[in-house]
Amino acid sequence: MRGASAPPELGPHLASLLSLPADVRSTLSEVFEAFLVPVLDDRAETFLKRYARRYEFEPARLLPAAMAVRLLVTSAVKASVDSAAFAADVRLLVGEPGGTALLELLVPLFDAAYPRLREAAVFQSVAEHGRVVRAVRWRMDTIRASDHGLGLDVPVATITFQYQDGPNRGQASYQLLPEQALELKRALGFILE
Repeated sequence: MRGASAPPELGPHLASLLSLPADVRSTLSEVFEAFLVPVLDDRAETFLKRYARRYEFEPARLLPAAMAVRLLVTSAVKASVDSAAFAADVRLLVGEPGGTALLELLVPLFDAAYPRLREAAVFQSVAEHGRVVRAVRWRMDTIRASDHGLGLDVPVATITFQYQDGPNRGQASYQLLPEQALELKRALGFILE
């Protein structure tokens, strides 16, 4: 774990994976994918119990290793560590000859989980400070007439922002006349450059 010492039990927990039967080791990615989610909940442990039943071993035999993999991968994501540095950390923790065998399992998992966990970290970094737009929907209409005037024929864009505010989700819709739509376009141009 770059920048910090790993807990001393992390290496042995990871190394314990090498003592599992070959048929279990070949499908371990199923378990670790359940643990490599942004927010760990009961579903991962439930999955581990079903997996252990299928291969006829006690879940407690694999849980410490699954949590070790989670800690190692999530710490690497937080530190913005790449695959090579992650592999170096695993080798340092486990040593040889087991390190190489373990890397064949863990590096593909790390590579697959990294973008998803990083995206969640970005979202959380923003969400902790207010509403976050999750989706944008739009529609174009033309106002032909109203009680304020006839023959208006003005285009109006309706934009709906679906957002998340902490645990709550909601949406807010706004109508933009052409002038405000141009202002929004200019602002987005500066933001996206």
